[in-house]
Amino acid sequence: MVSSGRRCLETYQPTGSPPDTGATMSQAFNNAVQLHKQGQIDQAELIYRQILDENPSHADALHLLGVVAHQRGQFGRAVNLIQKAVSLAPDAGTYYCNLAESYRMGGNMTSALAAAKKAVELVPHSPDAHNHLGLAYQMLGKNAEAVVAFRDAIELRSDFALAHNNLGGVLRELEQKDEALAAYREAVRLAPTLPLALSNLGQALLEVGEKEEAERYCKEAVRLAPAFPEALSNLGNVLRALDNLKDAKECYRIALQMRPNVAMIHGNLGQALQQEGSLDDAIKCYNQATTLDAKSPRFESYLASALSEKEDYNGAAEHYRKALALKPDFPEALNGLGSVLHEQGDFKGAIAAFEEALTKRPDFADAYSNLAGAASELGDMEKAINYYREAIRCEPDYTGAYSVLATHLRDKLPAADVQIMKDFLAREHLSEWKRSTLHHGLAHYYDAKKEFTEAAEHAAKGNDLRKEVWIRQGKSYARDDHTGFVSFLMKQFQPAFFDRVKGWGLETETPVFVFGMPRSGTTLLEQILASHPKTHGAGELAISKEVFDQLPKWMNNPTSPPASVVTQITPEVLQLAGKEHLSRVRALHPTADRIVDKMPDNYMWLGFLAAVFPKAKFIYSKRDMHDIAVSCWITNFKQIRWACDQEDIAGRIKNHVRIMDHWRKVLPVPMLEIEYEQTVEDLEAVARKMIAFVGLEWDPACLAFHESKRTVRTASLSQVRQPVYKKSVQRWKNYTEPLKPLFGIIDA
Repeated sequence: MVSSGRRCLETYQPTGSPPDTGATMSQAFNNAVQLHKQGQIDQAELIYRQILDENPSHADALHLLGVVAHQRGQFGRAVNLIQKAVSLAPDAGTYYCNLAESYRMGGNMTSALAAAKKAVELVPHSPDAHNHLGLAYQMLGKNAEAVVAFRDAIELRSDFALAHNNLGGVLRELEQKDEALAAYREAVRLAPTLPLALSNLGQALLEVGEKEEAERYCKEAVRLAPAFPEALSNLGNVLRALDNLKDAKECYRIALQMRPNVAMIHGNLGQALQQEGSLDDAIKCYNQATTLDAKSPRFESYLASALSEKEDYNGAAEHYRKALALKPDFPEALNGLGSVLHEQGDFKGAIAAFEEALTKRPDFADAYSNLAGAASELGDMEKAINYYREAIRCEPDYTGAYSVLATHLRDKLPAADVQIMKDFLAREHLSEWKRSTLHHGLAHYYDAKKEFTEAAEHAAKGNDLRKEVWIRQGKSYARDDHTGFVSFLMKQFQPAFFDRVKGWGLETETPVFVFGMPRSGTTLLEQILASHPKTHGAGELAISKEVFDQLPKWMNNPTSPPASVVTQITPEVLQLAGKEHLSRVRALHPTADRIVDKMPDNYMWLGFLAAVFPKAKFIYSKRDMHDIAVSCWITNFKQIRWACDQEDIAGRIKNHVRIMDHWRKVLPVPMLEIEYEQTVEDLEAVARKMIAFVGLEWDPACLAFHESKRTVRTASLSQVRQPVYKKSVQRWKNYTEPLKPLFGIIDA
């Protein structure tokens, strides 16, 4: 949004009779004023200077020379010139108006307020003076006083379009959206060719979801004033909201060519870049914005959101907290910090942050969506669905909510929602990420309806788009690198390694590791175990890899890859690794006899874990690899990079089989292998086997796992809240044709 005082020249009024210097001087001054009004400020400035050369005490010439400096952005010089004029004509209220504006634009808000108050004192019936007073109050954050001043200006001149515009700006800051819109509309009615009011009305309409009308006003503002950078930026905001990212970025870049030091435009460009997935470029824009405006909670939040997308959650939390230090009630920062706390496993803190964000902004769609995600993981699917519906009510174009509803409800998704999702996909401009999520949601819907051709088409499109975005974000998957890493792990963890480290590990039975390929049933097994009163299900923990990655530092060889130093590990380092791992796990539940970590990828670190915890329990969740492949391919994973490409899925499966064959041969600890198909066929037999394996007495609660209210973090949330069913067995046969290349590699 852009606020403005009257254009400085428009506030000019002679301060009585200029000094009597003859007709030539008077005519020259009048000529300068006319040139100034026509925008020929170079010619006007030349005449003002000539007048001042002859008469240095010509107050009006000094004043308008200061106005010229102001128009060129030389606010310090403008202040000096207008102050000289004020010293010659201390009762000229108009001078104080422009002095206040120059102080304001130069960042000296206290002096701006003092000058504006003096203007009102000298000319109390001047609408311009009250308008400038309102601007000074607004910049000092005194919005209630600003509203009074702008309304006083309007009372004195009801057709004062700029005062109506500025009133709209302060009402918008007070979150009085309807009143702000009314003020902007009145400004445009009074001055239909005023770019400032047109642009601000467009931005205000955008913020209440009226995107098409917003686009019309913003385009008109740019048409009338193509060199108005703030109007270009507002048009960029509308185009970005319409997912026309290409044209939005062009608007921002042109605006920055004109005004390279405007923090908000850098921030807006960053938003467009982040929306398309160019995270590194977005972060550069946000850093520039925070450099230009170090006191903006908005830019700190923008930066934090991009860091969160890059999975730098510690960095994201730091900047969200910095934003909240600047403005404790800033809803974007509260919501963003909640999302980071959610990722870090602090559900209580996350939910509190989301709820507080909604108290500050009751129509905050993203906060409702985040609450829905938390409710899902806590097992309250009804509440989750209601929250998603609230998100859509607040923001009808919230595509992500429709996608998740389709994933949860599947064939129970109302036909009206299906049509809305199709309408979104028919739009000319829609970001790749939004298209991807919609396609994945529809894939689940059609899969449940047994319309497998349509499901496959949507899954394929969703995966292709998701892969494009991830490549832009620098999150692409290197299949050959993974193959090489698996080979290296197998080489490092040989029988000789286990013979050497025998007896060095921690003698604890607390950790239970459930692992396997994603979508193999690890969550189901964890739910069964966690339903036992002496067991805590910790979810998918990253601790194993994080501790493994610390080995080079602990061995005073910080530049080496972790896998390359394991053969030189010492008893002291292995003990240190075990204690670090155990302390972090034990902190999750101090009294549980068993703590289950169901991170699927822990199968990669089995050699290390077996050395550290030789008495831990290792449970391998197995499933038909064809069914795993289908389930991974159709699921919209948040972080698994290889699941959107058939060759990557097949390669990952082949390497999984390869390393698991290796572990079976070399691991010095027992490993219980559980087949998903066996679990759904005879749940009780499998449950009893697992409980016995981990060394606990049988408890019937393990068969009622679906009734548990514990937090579950998985892509299969809706399934783990239901009793075991068999419909996922041999699901792959429904997709033999579209996944023929994938199955061909698996079976080779």
